[in-house]
Amino acid sequence: MVVYFAFLFHIYQPPVQIAPVIKQIVKESYRPILDALRDHPNAKISLNINATLTEQLDDYGYRDVIEGISTLASRGQIDFTGSGKFHPLLPLIPEPEILRQIKLNNDTNRQYFGNIYKPRGFFPPEMAISEEIFPAIKKMGFDWVISSGIANSLSEFPTTSISQHNKTGLGLVFRDDYTSIDCAFDKLNNIEAFANRLKYKNQDQDYYVILAMDGETFGHHVKHAIKDFLIPLFEALPHRDDIKMCTVSEIVDRFPKGQKQSPKASSWSTMPYDLDRGVPFPLWFDPNNPLHQEQHHFIMYALTTVHLAQKYYDSMNDDQKGLYNNARSFLDRGIHSCQQWWASKRPWYSPDMIVRGLSEILLASINAKRSIPDVNPDIPDAMQLILEEMLRAHNKIILSL
Repeated sequence: MVVYFAFLFHIYQPPVQIAPVIKQIVKESYRPILDALRDHPNAKISLNINATLTEQLDDYGYRDVIEGISTLASRGQIDFTGSGKFHPLLPLIPEPEILRQIKLNNDTNRQYFGNIYKPRGFFPPEMAISEEIFPAIKKMGFDWVISSGIANSLSEFPTTSISQHNKTGLGLVFRDDYTSIDCAFDKLNNIEAFANRLKYKNQDQDYYVILAMDGETFGHHVKHAIKDFLIPLFEALPHRDDIKMCTVSEIVDRFPKGQKQSPKASSWSTMPYDLDRGVPFPLWFDPNNPLHQEQHHFIMYALTTVHLAQKYYDSMNDDQKGLYNNARSFLDRGIHSCQQWWASKRPWYSPDMIVRGLSEILLASINAKRSIPDVNPDIPDAMQLILEEMLRAHNKIILSL
């Protein structure tokens, strides 16, 4: 019996992140992880890199990180996944925005990584899924989607087959939540403890385990995790027959298709008690959190203004088209999930990050309002009403910080 396991590392920084933080994470995490993989040709991972981070790496002069990822991908040591470029919580935005974010992510990452960027799998930001997002993922040509183990709705946790989404046919893989969390929080930090955790099933049949976590865990959040855990693991695995490292796509290819299911709406931060109270996305959209409610209203108002302006794009002059394009760019950036996460107070809270997100969204609506030509006298009035509602929501948020 062999346990096939895969690491899926998710690396991302919000588009409003400050340069010193990027610099620190590159030094502590991204470069050392790439070095460890390069020095151990048998090691491999699945990698989600949101394209907003790819752009930031380029903007701040870290081309070596981009080139290192490209080289490892060309050697088969990195298996890319797709995502949304600016890391929005996909279940909270309409399908046209989901499709746009996925396309932006694909286009930007292909610009930097070239044709080696051909993701088969999809990583929803925060592993937040709901039934509404699967059709968009299918339309964009992906084969499989990863979500948290809590999303599994089958009576057994799939480890010997790949379950299928009952409507789209997408392959469904689920992370082992407890093992992933213990790795992330430095509770599984030596090879034997790790191997014994993976071999938790007493059976003759091969099975698989998927471990997914923030890549920044290694070296940045847990300073010694690369030196004391990842590198020794990479060195030991070629000499072991009981556990084998592979990518998530290799697991999907190795194991047969299984039962169909409709997974539960959830995220990788959702707990059983959250599902019991009907709150699948507690760190981003908790009905008992007034900040979340006003943030959501604020974003929906901004979406309305930009989509309204888009209807008049063909009648805009060049200056107005420039304003609309600014509005569209600010909205793409502004709907990143971090502003809601920092408003969750569970236990994370940062007024600075909340306000940075609000600013991007407000700029989107202001530019959208200014872009509309004088073709319909009712449109400016409608925009004015929407902006007044946005400012009411904005004031509620600001005054509560």
